Amino acid sequence: MDNRLTDAPRLKDRWLRKQDLSYYAEGENEDYLADEILSLSSTEATAAMRAGDEAWDVLRACARKSVYMEDRLRGLGIPDFAIPLLKWSVENEWDNFLVGRFDFAGGLNDLPLKLIEFNADTASLLPETTVLQPEIISKAGLKPAPNDLLAALDANARRLGGGRKDTAIAAAHLGSDDDSHNTDVLARVATTAKWGRVDTIMLPDLEINPDEGVFHEAKADRWIHYGTMIKFFPWDFAAFEEPDLWAYLAELIMAKKLRVFNPAWTMLLQSKALLAYAWEDNPGHPLLLPTAFDPADLPRPLDGYVRKPVFGRMGENIEMVMNGRNVVAQTKGDYGKGPVVYQERAEFATDRDKHLYQLSTYQAPQACALCCRRQDDLIIDDDGEFVSLALLKEKVGLRF
Repeated sequence: MDNRLTDAPRLKDRWLRKQDLSYYAEGENEDYLADEILSLSSTEATAAMRAGDEAWDVLRACARKSVYMEDRLRGLGIPDFAIPLLKWSVENEWDNFLVGRFDFAGGLNDLPLKLIEFNADTASLLPETTVLQPEIISKAGLKPAPNDLLAALDANARRLGGGRKDTAIAAAHLGSDDDSHNTDVLARVATTAKWGRVDTIMLPDLEINPDEGVFHEAKADRWIHYGTMIKFFPWDFAAFEEPDLWAYLAELIMAKKLRVFNPAWTMLLQSKALLAYAWEDNPGHPLLLPTAFDPADLPRPLDGYVRKPVFGRMGENIEMVMNGRNVVAQTKGDYGKGPVVYQERAEFATDRDKHLYQLSTYQAPQACALCCRRQDDLIIDDDGEFVSLALLKEKVGLRF
């Protein structure tokens, strides 16, 4: 593993300020961008991209099947009031998917790729993958790993044609710096794809009327009407934290007064319980880890498993258990009270400093880019480093 790591050039403060991305290299994030580049073989890169597309097909098929099964909807953690919108969304917005991100274990040093989860809703790491990684790889003089994320997003946005006539587009987020930067990437994509006027705006600054639509008072008595929303807040946040918001959005969406990206059906993909049903539908699938609602139902529980919230994020409230009883790692967070699933422990590639490496593929909706995070801990959470990816210089055999 270590022979494929090379020093990463440090990005200049002036360049970061010009890109408005200083946030990712200062203060608490001073060490967020890894000081090393990871080089993949072309075989590894191709395998990861193919895994993304295969996982996409498997989870989408499972989600479409599960939305019509009451027992599965309960297991997925879907509240009863959310079901009508999810079914409507599956039936009317099935192909209206903008972007998501798969996270995998393995894929390096002959370790098999195993799906950890799908970030179907608010897939982060967009600025890092579209701007920072290409600059780091370019300055290092290396060949980049597959990374056509911006081009794929542009093509997908043009396919979707998001703007509604005579209305603007709201790119809405909850206010954190990271959310704001990720939302900015999607807003620029929508602008380039000629969706219309795009405003990046915090969710609390929007007025959402279930009869009239979504508005923002730009100036005194000057209201902007939004017929499309690029949403960088979770659907499960709306369902569990702001049920009135869910109700208002559901009414507008089903009346075809508002388009939202990603659409509501992606909440099914965001639920980690879908991984248990995907395993049930595809037992032994090489990309899937055995996942269940009870560790006793795993085929090898004594070999280790991970307990994770169905709607958890950022590696919070996760426990790793060995021998069926020994908790060897755990994280705290805000998701400790909801339903959980149990996933067989996966094997990650590691380096000399005991960093675990997690490869990711972006889907728009086909696999279009690779990125990577690492952490010197058994659980990769919000403290992980972003590792830029290159391709190894491979020897070419000569025939005489």
